[in-house]
Amino acid sequence: MPVAPDHSRMRKVLSAAFTPRRIAAMEGKIQQVTDLLLDRLVECAAAGGAVDFMENFAVRVPLAVMCDLMGVPREDWSRFRPLAEDLNATLEMLIDDAQLAAADAAAAELDEYMSALVELRRADPRDDLISVLLAEADGEDAQLDSRELLANLELLLVAGFETTTNLLGNALALLFDHPEVREGLLAGTYTYAQFIEEVLRFDPPVQHMIRSAGEPGMKLAGVPIPVGAELVMLMGSANRDPLRFPDPDTFNPARPDNQPLSFGGGAHYCIAAGLARLEGVTALSRLLARYPRIALSGTPIRADRHGLRGFRELPVVLDR
Repeated sequence: MPVAPDHSRMRKVLSAAFTPRRIAAMEGKIQQVTDLLLDRLVECAAAGGAVDFMENFAVRVPLAVMCDLMGVPREDWSRFRPLAEDLNATLEMLIDDAQLAAADAAAAELDEYMSALVELRRADPRDDLISVLLAEADGEDAQLDSRELLANLELLLVAGFETTTNLLGNALALLFDHPEVREGLLAGTYTYAQFIEEVLRFDPPVQHMIRSAGEPGMKLAGVPIPVGAELVMLMGSANRDPLRFPDPDTFNPARPDNQPLSFGGGAHYCIAAGLARLEGVTALSRLLARYPRIALSGTPIRADRHGLRGFRELPVVLDR
């Protein structure tokens, strides 16, 4: 992981693509993507009754938004989900040799693909994130070298949709567990922004992060931390700290001063947090507006992951 000053330099470049104004301007695109996928849910339900919310909606909303933002051709969108799944296995604390080999193969494939796409955009710039970052990499005062450009594009593509996929799945599952919250959303008792923030606290899509101690003299609870030591930060646990969140095991969208650590903090705060929140609010509000009685159908299956927490399958029926 880059450290200052390299981290600060790269983050400054990427931040220009995720300003509040740019993110707000994407709301129309997210609404369009959401509505098209809601139409698709109807078609899937007509064919067989129950549909898998994860496969047919939760995966596809953030994948379409991130690919469109970056300028990935539509015909290539579907190839990134299995690549992301293989790569994200490396974020887990327990991983076997077969998973490592799959991650290496996915990294090589993604590197080859993005290298080719960067060259296409270098020859034919467009109004997309790749072209914006290329201008920074190729300009007189170049802020990114070629390897940094590729690494950050690949990180955004992979990390930019699986986490939001889990946010959407976890959010809907919590509505099934808490019908009173669903009624509160429909009645306007809670805003969707409040609801998404409480989902992020109560069942965050990312449960932990690993950070390295970069400075001498660090201590944790009086224990010296040597430079280079890796620490596992348990955000899921911190979000249930009773010293910070009263009655932490209660799901309460009206919770005051609700600022979970689910997007990290400080210099490493998630650069696309605003986009993820907007996707969550837009997708869930439009889902319930169209299908207010969407219900669970069958047994949900959690993904076999610890760091990235979400569902592999979430079967639903659109109307009870």
